[in-house]
Amino acid sequence: MVWGIGFGAERLGLAAIKFPRSATLCLFALLILIGNTLPRLSFDDDIHRVFLSDSPLSQAQRAYEAEQSPPLSTVLMHITSPDTLDAEDMTALRDLSLDMEFLEGVTAVASPFILRWLPTPDAPSGTPLFETPIEPAFANDLASFRALETGLPTFVNDSLTAILLSVAINTDQTKIAAAMSGIQSELDRALPGDLSANITGEKVISAEIVSGLKDDLIELNLWGALIITFTAFALLRDLRMGLLAVVPALVGAAGVLALSVWLGYPITVLSNVIPILLLVLGVADGVHLTGHLKEHGTLRGAVETVGPACALTALTTAVAFASITLTGNAQLFEFAVLGAIGTMLSFGIVIVTFALLGWIIPLSDRPIPQFSAVFARRLTLIGAARPRVMIAFCILALCVAAFGFSQTQAWFPLYQNLPVDSATSATNDAISDDFGGVFQTVVETSGGWNDTRSLVEELEAVSAPETVLSEVNFARWLGHPDTAPTPQELETLPKALVDQLRGGEDTSRIFVSVPEPMRSDDTLALFDAVYETALAAGADTIIGLPTIMRYEAVSLIEQLSLGLIVAALGATALVAIAFRSARLVPVLIIPNVLPLMIAGASLHLWAQGQLSPTAVLALTISFGVAIDDTVHFLSRFSDAKVTGQTSEQAVVTATKSAGQVMVLTTLLLTFGLSVTLFSDFTPIRLFGAMMIVTLWAALLIDLLLLPALLTWKRTAHASV
Repeated sequence: MVWGIGFGAERLGLAAIKFPRSATLCLFALLILIGNTLPRLSFDDDIHRVFLSDSPLSQAQRAYEAEQSPPLSTVLMHITSPDTLDAEDMTALRDLSLDMEFLEGVTAVASPFILRWLPTPDAPSGTPLFETPIEPAFANDLASFRALETGLPTFVNDSLTAILLSVAINTDQTKIAAAMSGIQSELDRALPGDLSANITGEKVISAEIVSGLKDDLIELNLWGALIITFTAFALLRDLRMGLLAVVPALVGAAGVLALSVWLGYPITVLSNVIPILLLVLGVADGVHLTGHLKEHGTLRGAVETVGPACALTALTTAVAFASITLTGNAQLFEFAVLGAIGTMLSFGIVIVTFALLGWIIPLSDRPIPQFSAVFARRLTLIGAARPRVMIAFCILALCVAAFGFSQTQAWFPLYQNLPVDSATSATNDAISDDFGGVFQTVVETSGGWNDTRSLVEELEAVSAPETVLSEVNFARWLGHPDTAPTPQELETLPKALVDQLRGGEDTSRIFVSVPEPMRSDDTLALFDAVYETALAAGADTIIGLPTIMRYEAVSLIEQLSLGLIVAALGATALVAIAFRSARLVPVLIIPNVLPLMIAGASLHLWAQGQLSPTAVLALTISFGVAIDDTVHFLSRFSDAKVTGQTSEQAVVTATKSAGQVMVLTTLLLTFGLSVTLFSDFTPIRLFGAMMIVTLWAALLIDLLLLPALLTWKRTAHASV
């Protein structure tokens, strides 16, 4: 048995034509299964999975989290006043903080009201800084406490217009959503009317992402389906042709959503875009199949002729997805597996559904609009007229674009994973301005007391005031900074706090509050200064979400870049094997790498030159998609060459049959992916924009460069 360029995958459609009743029953059963599965979609609520891999740093982070018993989650409340806080405000806030301690699952509330004066023989735990009732001159007491230079956080900003409440929640006792609901109820009940409060924290961020994802998933797929359906009808100007092109793709996209449940994978900010991506790719296949059916009139001929090219394009896209498994990141591994399997599942559903619908939906005699054919023909004539000039120009453009792409900076800000209108992002920025940062870097050291004290002092020198917390701060408060607190003295502190500050018998922990590292150049410089200072001062381990965001993100981008190379080589090799021609490799590489470099270099124009994991993912998948047009063009070119046409004649034939549909499918892909530009999530908008830029660059380069390469005597050989 000799398989064509589709490796026999198109036989699914041929089987459906041969056994329509059996295929209809199977498809109907699949639709019922999909319908029963979709309500069980789940969404990822663990933001750490975006960053964690199998690296030593990630393993250290997991080990630290596993040691936390009970598991605690911190919710921060940033409470602000338009004017300076007065004694009445502070009294109400103290009552609020006390009430918070009685909420289910709350183990501790850190606030200005836990501060105490230095211990005395009569008061070993010190006396409260804020008296009862709180005096109007409380600001003087606060200033006096800061003058002690313990470095302990006071939870009140310098202008006395904001305070910070830190609520520790035992997630074994209550779910974070229930705790947040209780906190919000207390705020609504007890917060003075002229004050405002906003909540944040790692779990709060996760909850907001999940809530936004649910809405975004529905809106993206609903509006995407409507837009691409309307666009197909508008471009093709044939209702029945539009139905044949769109309906199979809609079924395929639904199957991919169900696949995420069957695989046990939750929907993430990244995988949210896969269904709409495969929807537009399915419509593109549908247009190719329907166009051939309309032109030649035989359903079997359409599947036999165009089906192999559609199968090969699905395989190249699946290879692009599969290359992402090289990252070692759990969330991206799921993204890759879902995308790779989903692509092939969607292709199978599309070609079978097309074959079945082709029996019952007769096409009209109305011709396909010729504007796309005219556009394609003009471009190919330009490329074929002066092939040497066009090839030289594209090689030069490739060098320039590759240089621009190489100058991008690896960048992965967490805030961009929040909905665009998120109040949490603004709250994080406000806390960073008022209190130094939302996230905690954890520095572990096994050195002696003098080494630990020296490390703390060096960290304080590069950090914001009151952002470094360790046993050294409590030793200062106790009045003997040169010696470590005794076990008896530590008993005066909350046990949970002591357990946090001591990682083991010989290990001390230092917590440094910092802003999100990649929020801006300034916050990145601050984090790097903290990290490098800790390393230089002898820290054993530096972990925490800021460290993970800073270093695992860069490593992730490097791994994804490797996946991009593998995708390019793998997809190119696959197409060359399919056409049984090694000489096709240069014909494939330049037209399909150049669009990626152009899209990558364009990040300097609209993303400040920041190369995020989402951008690399988009480029990787774009290569698998961009090569689709090349495959269809080469397939028609090869068929024409077999009939004895010259290379110049074969290019004209390929342009007439494939070029027209290439323009139409690019328009359809553009309109379909345009819905991502209205997503609430920056990564999804970026993914869609990168895809659109790459697809148009690929179309223009295919129609300009491919004719030049194929008619140039060194590549225009008989086999292809």
